[in-house]
Amino acid sequence: MPGALNGIKVLEIAQVMAIPITGMLLSDLGANVVKLEPPWGDASRHTMQPVLPGESKSFAVLNRGKRSISLNLADERSRPALEALVRWADVVLVSAKASDLTSFHIAYDDLKQINRELIYLEHSGYGRKGPMAEQGGYDLTAGGLSGLMALIGKERNDMPIYTQPAVLDLTTGVLSALAVCAALLTKATTGEGQRVETSLLSTAMFAQANVAHDFPAVEPNFRKQFLADIAEAREKGAGYAELQSLRFGSVRRQSAGNIYYRYFRTKDSVISIGCLSPDLQRRFREALEIEDPRAEPGFDLQTDEGFERMKQFVKSTEALMQAKTTQEWIDLLLDHRVPATPVLFPEEAIDHEQVNANGYMVELMHELLGPYRTFAPPIRMDATPTEAQGPSPLLGKHTEEVLREAGLPDDAIAAMIESGAAGPKLPS
Repeated sequence: MPGALNGIKVLEIAQVMAIPITGMLLSDLGANVVKLEPPWGDASRHTMQPVLPGESKSFAVLNRGKRSISLNLADERSRPALEALVRWADVVLVSAKASDLTSFHIAYDDLKQINRELIYLEHSGYGRKGPMAEQGGYDLTAGGLSGLMALIGKERNDMPIYTQPAVLDLTTGVLSALAVCAALLTKATTGEGQRVETSLLSTAMFAQANVAHDFPAVEPNFRKQFLADIAEAREKGAGYAELQSLRFGSVRRQSAGNIYYRYFRTKDSVISIGCLSPDLQRRFREALEIEDPRAEPGFDLQTDEGFERMKQFVKSTEALMQAKTTQEWIDLLLDHRVPATPVLFPEEAIDHEQVNANGYMVELMHELLGPYRTFAPPIRMDATPTEAQGPSPLLGKHTEEVLREAGLPDDAIAAMIESGAAGPKLPS
């Protein structure tokens, strides 16, 4: 049974993670995705967990279900091939700085002249406007600029440590796929294409929706005081760890006493507890046979006494959780209908019975890497099923095949390959 995007042709001009994830998701939905790579290949073939020349584990899992064509866009002799591909495509996915879009003549205004109905996704590190528009951006740099790294990054030796997985790349890939699907729906109604835009920075601000905000009418001093404190600390040469403590210290009373939505050490490992509603929190207390001081009449967390009591309450709960094994707690908590799971490593999770029962992993066969397991399409559809359409492609394997589909004559294709404007050339 065909997928929801069956018949949609996508040209992907992007490397590494964010937009390749978009292309992969569109392929899972049934689209015909062609990945345009330079002669030396997507950078992730060589730098992200490489296992063979031109092949890496990261490239394999993020580029499944695509065909690969190799063109040297810096060579003007490749231009006829690019223009044929743009005419062939319904969607073009581009990830590049504005100056690169101009120098390679792949900006929206350039490609729209070739295909007036084109849906063009433009992705950048920090957005098309502003003083950083010409800078290259990565998950790490956008995470640093946006404040996200300060929230989720670990700290060691007074420095932040980059945290995996690449949250911004992954989320941007999903948001970009959503944008393309919305544009396709609009085109089905109006017959018109359009440019849609995503960036790592916009994703980072979105990912902090419950943190990156300002409510001056109801909290006139909170953010202002924190900014003053951190500016003063920086002037005095404060290290990263001290700045972190200032940030989290400023909200400690708001979050003090958290026993309901967190991880606990148990007798043998670690358990996760998720109780956001009052009813779930009540059931959690009943399971542990504890009382929350906040339920007492007159209790005030904002006083030093109240804050200290909550700290002791948390410590006693943590000690109690270490009295049983993770599985013993899970059995007890599930009897009280409290959400609880073990904390696993990815290597364990891929074999978990819940993952396997739902088919959340899929096995693919790569002609060089052999069989490999990776995540299945993350959404399911009854009438138009999603499916991993195959393994990742070898570099440039489909160059001639795709250019023929796009309408180029065989002699033109052969001349392009002979000149080096098309075809793979792996670095030695």
